[in-house]
Amino acid sequence: MNSIVSAFRQEIVSYYSNLSEREWNDFQTPLKAMTYKKGSTIFPTDQVCKYILFIANGIVAAEDQSTDNFVITRFFQSKGLCTKVESILNNQLYNDRMFAVTEVQGVLIPKDLFLNIYLHDDQIGIYFRKKLLEIIVEDKQFISIKTNSSIKAQLAFLQEYYPEVVLETPWKYIADFMGVTPSWLSRVLKKDT
Repeated sequence: MNSIVSAFRQEIVSYYSNLSEREWNDFQTPLKAMTYKKGSTIFPTDQVCKYILFIANGIVAAEDQSTDNFVITRFFQSKGLCTKVESILNNQLYNDRMFAVTEVQGVLIPKDLFLNIYLHDDQIGIYFRKKLLEIIVEDKQFISIKTNSSIKAQLAFLQEYYPEVVLETPWKYIADFMGVTPSWLSRVLKKDT
């Protein structure tokens, strides 16, 4: 599990290279390296998010459970943070269940530690601020692509920006994200080849 925490440190250093040993040691103490089996729930629905997950390896999906038809709203891939931003920043309940599409190895960061560093630190905090902005922008991109684009455009979006998702995710989840059945998506893809 130390390799998972080490991968997290390398990712932070790639954003902010002047990370001191002392700051890292203080920061890493409450972190928890985790492995989630394929299909397991990482963050359940209807709760305030208590953690942020750094994904060292694997794919996570957010599944909206506010209606009878569960729909995948977005994907998270390796080297990214996974959370519901509104829940973390505003203590809001969220309707999405975050689950492991593939086996996921990652690091859980307690919410209070995350917020303290996010708001007050000029080293690891820079990494957190950049990553949270990425999540916000990605959320908007996912909403836009799902509501304003054809199936082919949605697939092209995933292939360009989320190649790991396309390569490692079962087609049933990609079809769910697009709002179609796996057999329909398969027919569309066969027509193009």
